Amino acid sequence: MTISILKRTILFCSFITAGFIAEAQFTFAPTIGAGITAATLTAAPAVVSSSSVKTRSNSNLTENIGIGVGYQFSDYWTLNSGVFYQYIEPVFNQSTNPTTVITDKLNYINIPLSIIHTNDQLKHGWYYGIGVNFGLPISGTDQRVTAGNPTVINNSIKFDGERNANDNYTHYNFLNLGGTATVGYFFGKIFVGADANLGLSNLTPDYNSKYKINTYGLHIGYTFNRKVVKPVVPSTDDTTTP
Repeated sequence: MTISILKRTILFCSFITAGFIAEAQFTFAPTIGAGITAATLTAAPAVVSSSSVKTRSNSNLTENIGIGVGYQFSDYWTLNSGVFYQYIEPVFNQSTNPTTVITDKLNYINIPLSIIHTNDQLKHGWYYGIGVNFGLPISGTDQRVTAGNPTVINNSIKFDGERNANDNYTHYNFLNLGGTATVGYFFGKIFVGADANLGLSNLTPDYNSKYKINTYGLHIGYTFNRKVVKPVVPSTDDTTTP
């Protein structure tokens, strides 16, 4: 079912992208980026009298690549979306006894929706914006290494939201919703910038537990169909009375 939804989503976005390119007010921007992951994992207390244990992940790399589509509805504002593949690998060193290292390897299709401010009357300048991101999972694995134990446990991840499942899978919630912010500089059709995706969804379905992923990165891209609007300069022959 999950694969079917992903296929339909990608096919739908591809048709939209193809139609957008043909229109002058739409832009088409292949983009590539990389950054760091800053996830937090709050485990439920082991016993009733204990408190939850919050663990921050190591700053592991994250990569993304995709195609952005923008609808420019004024000289200064653009509504942006697109389809992006993202790889995320948070690593948690849990201070349990004995210590357990958890490594998640996650593959997502991201569909952002944001509003961007750009002065389209300039050939170069700053851009910035905010929005939301809909992260749709493709696949993932959960690796656990316990100190003093030579056995490495690798579980495939099911994004079905099932709680307390008694099987050999790790279960996470399906949608990874995030708030986004971006700022950068454009040089004609080339742009470079920084972005943040702050996790709003709790990925773990387990009671009294929280798992949220934040990513921070840099990106570079090239915009097709961007047409700089030249400012209108009043003619010296214009005798129109204001």
